[in-house]
Amino acid sequence: MSEAGDALDLDLAVASLAADGRDTELMVRLLVERLAGALGERLRVERGGGLLRRGDAIRRVAVRVGDDELVAELGGGAPRFTVGRISGGVRIRTERTDAAAWLRRLLDDLAAEAAHSATTRQALEAIVIGAG
Repeated sequence: MSEAGDALDLDLAVASLAADGRDTELMVRLLVERLAGALGERLRVERGGGLLRRGDAIRRVAVRVGDDELVAELGGGAPRFTVGRISGGVRIRTERTDAAAWLRRLLDDLAAEAAHSATTRQALEAIVIGAG
């Protein structure tokens, strides 16, 4: 597939996954399911609920891809999305973003990694194909 086709597919995946901002937990859960095998320990998921929430609800997801650490915090109030830059094992910058920009950054990072990782490429294809 061409780079333009890849970019279009990623745009469609972002639009599809982020279309309903009210169901951010569903979007994150789908990503976790599709990326768990490819990312292994680079994907950390914190689950748990309170008195009124399911025990398997996702509270926080942290994904490390390349020099980026992307964090989605879903527990307690409005969802919060951040992208941190890591250098030499130390976080040197963190910026807050919205769900669509966070997702776009994650998919862009995965696309860059997929250029040399068949496992990541398969996970990314599952997101793009499954999102449509």
